Amino acid sequence: MAVATEANPIEDLVGRLFMEGVGSMHVLTVYLGVKLGLWRALTEGGPQTVAQLADATSLDAWYVHEWLQAETIAGLVTADGDDLWTAKFAAAEGIGEVLVEETSPAYLGGLALCCSVVGGVLPSLVDAFRTGAGVPYEAYGPEAVEAQAAFNRPAYVHDLAANWIGSDPELVARLNDDKNPARVADVGCGVGWAAIELAKAFPHARIDGLDADEESISQARRNAADHGVADRVTFEVVDASSEGSNDTKYDLILFLECVHDMGRPVEALAAARKSLADGGTVIVMDERTGETIQVGDPTEQFFASASVLWCLPQSRVVPDCEAPGTVMRPATFEAIAKRAGWSGVEILDIEHDFFRFYCLQP
Repeated sequence: MAVATEANPIEDLVGRLFMEGVGSMHVLTVYLGVKLGLWRALTEGGPQTVAQLADATSLDAWYVHEWLQAETIAGLVTADGDDLWTAKFAAAEGIGEVLVEETSPAYLGGLALCCSVVGGVLPSLVDAFRTGAGVPYEAYGPEAVEAQAAFNRPAYVHDLAANWIGSDPELVARLNDDKNPARVADVGCGVGWAAIELAKAFPHARIDGLDADEESISQARRNAADHGVADRVTFEVVDASSEGSNDTKYDLILFLECVHDMGRPVEALAAARKSLADGGTVIVMDERTGETIQVGDPTEQFFASASVLWCLPQSRVVPDCEAPGTVMRPATFEAIAKRAGWSGVEILDIEHDFFRFYCLQP
C-alpha cells in the first residue's frame, strides 16, 4: 500500500520559483531570437545548420550554436542529430504565428520585448519604491514603445472593426456615413495601429489619434503614411486630462487599454465628456480583471506584475497621481467614471480573454 507523503511547502515554493526563473531566462533567449531575426530566418529558410543560420542572419556562429542549443532543449527548435555543429535545425510548429508574424492573433513577440525592457529599469524601480517617485515612460527606452505596440496590434487588426465596433450596428452605420463623416478620437493611441485599422475599415470617418508620448506619435505618423491613411488620420501629442485647444466634437471616443495607466483618469474621462457630440459614444477597453482578487489566476497575476513593473511607475510621474494601476476592477472604473460626471457604465457584451469593454452613459 502506498504511503501518503506530507506536502513540504518549502520544497513546493522552491520548485515553483525555480521553474518561474527558468521561464524568465528562456523568455530572454526568445527575445534574442526576435530581435536578431533568428526565428524569422528559421521559419522562412527551412532547416539549417549552425553555419547556415549564422550566415543567413550575419551573426557569430558560436553564439548561434548556443542559442540553438537552448531553444532545442526548450522544444522551440528541433535538431536532426546530436552533433549540434553538423545537425540541421528547424523551428517548431507554430513559431511563425507566435514569434514572427506580427499581426497574427497568436503573436507573442511583444511579451519577450517587455521582459527585456523591464530588466533595464529595475534599478530605477528599486529607487521608486524607496522614494515614491515615478519612472517616466522615456526611461524604459525606445524598445518600450515597440513592446507596447506589439501586444495589441493583432487584436486591432483582427477584432477592432469587425468584432468590437461591429457589435454595434448603429455605430457602424454612423462610421460609414459618407454624407456627414464621423469624427473619432483614439485617446492613448500609441503608435497608431488602432486608428489605422479604423481608417481602413471606415474610409469616410476622420480619426484623431492622441497620446502624451512624442516618440509614439512620431511613429504613428510614419505608420499612417506607410499604410496609406495619412489623409484621414491625424496624430497629435496631447495630455488626455486636458480639455484640448480645439472645438472638435467626436461621434466616437475610444480609450483602448490606457485608462488604468493615466495619472489623472477622472480628468481624462471628464474631458471626453466635454468633447462628445450629441448622441456620441465613448468606449473604454481595459483589463478583464475579476470583481475581487483572483489568487493563482495566471492572467490576473500578469496584470498585477505589469502594474508593479510597468504601468503604475509610469503613471506616478504625474503630480497628485490617481492612477488605479493595471488591476482596475469594474467597481473601481465605475467610481472613476461617476466622478468624471458620467451617470453610469454599461459593460458591453464582447467576449475577450484579456479585455473588458465599457460604454459610458451620459
